[in-house]
Amino acid sequence: MRARLTALLAAVTVVLGSCASEVPLSEDPEINVFVADDLSPAVGETVRATLEVASTEWGLYWPVEYWILGVDETAGLGLVTQFCERRDDLGQWGFDDCMDREAGSEQHAMIEYQQLGAEALANGETFGTAGWNGTPEWGIHRFASSQPWGLTGVGGIPGDEDVKTVLHEYWHAVQHSFITTTDFEARDELMGPVWFVEGSAEYMAQYGHHTFSSQGRLPQEPKGDWPFTFESQMEGKLFSIDDASGECQERDLISIETYDDPCSELGYELGAWAIAYLVDLTGPNILLDEFHPIVEELGWQEAFETVSNLSLDEFNSSFMGFMEKSHDERLNILKVD
Repeated sequence: MRARLTALLAAVTVVLGSCASEVPLSEDPEINVFVADDLSPAVGETVRATLEVASTEWGLYWPVEYWILGVDETAGLGLVTQFCERRDDLGQWGFDDCMDREAGSEQHAMIEYQQLGAEALANGETFGTAGWNGTPEWGIHRFASSQPWGLTGVGGIPGDEDVKTVLHEYWHAVQHSFITTTDFEARDELMGPVWFVEGSAEYMAQYGHHTFSSQGRLPQEPKGDWPFTFESQMEGKLFSIDDASGECQERDLISIETYDDPCSELGYELGAWAIAYLVDLTGPNILLDEFHPIVEELGWQEAFETVSNLSLDEFNSSFMGFMEKSHDERLNILKVD
């Protein structure tokens, strides 16, 4: 989702501008979930419960707003109106300017989440999207999501798919929380390449889902038509990696740096396995306890090399060699305690 995020943040930065050089911090950050009227309140309750677990385990650094749109246009516009009223009330963005953008036809507008969901439903598809959409200048983590099909019982999708998505997006909040500057380009550089940003969010979401559900801490959701487990999800990524074709078949990990790369989707899958490999070399808390606390001081690459005890090229070579191993050998490194 960060391909959308990069373009969105660049656009919003132009609209909003920024007087502050550092993220304004709140003394007592809260989690708020907002749901369009065409969705059951239970959807919001599940998302909030998931965010509570994630923030308890990984930290709550800035206030969180999670906005969930359904497929009804009127309900979607109602939620966008609520969003813009909130921005105006908090002195962050004028109501009219906010509505012009977020309810308009500009790419990445908030209403687009409703439109994408409605289009998918009309086409008999279950496409969905969610994203961390800012906003450091306001000192908040704000997310938006199209209709979560699994939580609403559509298409036989396991509800746990949507719970995992919430964890994935919240890990992006964790990543951003350790960067204090509001300068867009500096933040983007400190976040790192796409394989790391999305790979770590996906691995931590999958591993977090496994851990939290094993502890009975996550909401119980519709099972769907196929099992949702850490091992099956990570195995599915192996199949995607092994089935890569064309140019993507020949790519190594660290060559996948940007979201406009035609192989950026491979970065999600290969990146998740790269983080699994890093965790196997170091420990399960390497990102939260060691990497992110030093990333702003050292920069992304030096921080990564410090915690992995390998140069980036050495890590890439070692990891790509590991990916040549058998299917079972690769699965054996997963931490499933």
